[in-house]
Amino acid sequence: MSTEKFESTAHASLSSLCESDELIDVLHPYAFIQGLVFAVAAAPEIPMPEQWLPWVIKTSNQLTSTEQADKLTDILMKVLQVQLKSMSEEKIHLPLGVTFHANSQEPSAVALWCQGILFGHSQLEPVWQHAWNKMKISGVSQMQQLQKDLSHCLYMFTTFADVPLAVKQAEKRGNDQLLNILPKIFLSFPETLKTYVGLSGRLVDFLPNQFETFEQK
Repeated sequence: MSTEKFESTAHASLSSLCESDELIDVLHPYAFIQGLVFAVAAAPEIPMPEQWLPWVIKTSNQLTSTEQADKLTDILMKVLQVQLKSMSEEKIHLPLGVTFHANSQEPSAVALWCQGILFGHSQLEPVWQHAWNKMKISGVSQMQQLQKDLSHCLYMFTTFADVPLAVKQAEKRGNDQLLNILPKIFLSFPETLKTYVGLSGRLVDFLPNQFETFEQK
């Protein structure tokens, strides 16, 4: 199977599973899970499957059968493989169809994606902190700029994860133009993703390399 076909099949399978009658109330939305997988793939140390796979399930629900669990695990590992391969080839971008529409009344796909990456990042805070701590020993001079870059990435994700809240907070600070300029800000989203992944790459130099562990052979 070609890389493009493998990627398309993995994403389509995940989308179908998320929207199925059996699991639509059990799993987080498709775009949320895509963001979560991005956070997992971009972590300085990739967590083991048994750690992160349960994060795609809403806390109030559980899978009802082993068959469901096995199918979900298989699809999620394929999606992770696709994401890792894309990152290794520096093809770092939002999934097809995940974009921002300023006038939408419903949570946009990019909002759900950002909620997913923020959730994943929060779960992986200890991994990031461990990498920062290791780096302090070897690269103190780089710390401030890298931490500033990470803060910028997380601010971008937070802004698009809840636009109404971001706009309200901006207005309190005297900025009443945020909503109008968000489409322009969104144009820099791909660069933000590259920065986020690049930060992890810088930090992983100070840790045992596990990047290849889950890549498709």
